[in-house]
Amino acid sequence: MTEENSPQKTKVIPEFYRDLKQDMNDIGIWHYVFRTSEDHKPIRTTDGLPHKLDFNWKDMFPNHNDHIEVEIGSGKGSFIAEYAKRHPDIFIMGSEWDYTWAAFAVHRMEKMGVLGNASMLRGDVFYFLRDVVKDNTVDAFHMYFPDPWPKEKQNKNRLLRPDFLTEVARVLKPGKRFFYWGTDHQEYNEIALETFDKFDGCTIVERNTAQPTEGISTGFERKYLKEGRPIYRSVIVFEK
Repeated sequence: MTEENSPQKTKVIPEFYRDLKQDMNDIGIWHYVFRTSEDHKPIRTTDGLPHKLDFNWKDMFPNHNDHIEVEIGSGKGSFIAEYAKRHPDIFIMGSEWDYTWAAFAVHRMEKMGVLGNASMLRGDVFYFLRDVVKDNTVDAFHMYFPDPWPKEKQNKNRLLRPDFLTEVARVLKPGKRFFYWGTDHQEYNEIALETFDKFDGCTIVERNTAQPTEGISTGFERKYLKEGRPIYRSVIVFEK
């Protein structure tokens, strides 16, 4: 059999066990990370399928009133802390992969007295949405100034892609729900808006000219404005 006619091998990417645990030192941080073996390698699931957790938002917010929002990529927490302070009746989870940034955000939230209605996920938020969050349980999403991964070989690391929006749509509650988007990176912004435009049930109701949500600028945004960079902010509605 020639190489040209040989069957193509299917590359299998194994799934791993991921556990959700509250940090006992920084109570506002929830770690969502691989379960590892003694050699610190992720433990594969026995069936190669995603490890699903039986999670309820009450686990993270015992006193929540059924209004849940999610901020993806909270940085040092300037938006989430101020937003949670203005809205004690809204329960919002931020997210960061890096522990240092997540801890910085939580300490800011603690200083502002909002840990009762705000928390931080330290881990991969895509898999958290896919494997942990139940259908129809989130009211809104915020995503401001994510890492644009500008090099072509890094583009695959960008989160705003169709499979991500599939999970966003699944976990959002029925009706009209908002996704607030902002970036300073023109190319990533164009691709992101194209992804929204093509996604069934999405409508961009304000394209590139939206003001900071409730006037709350992020730390990155303030820095970029001082540098004279253009800012692209949009408001998207998911309807189902």
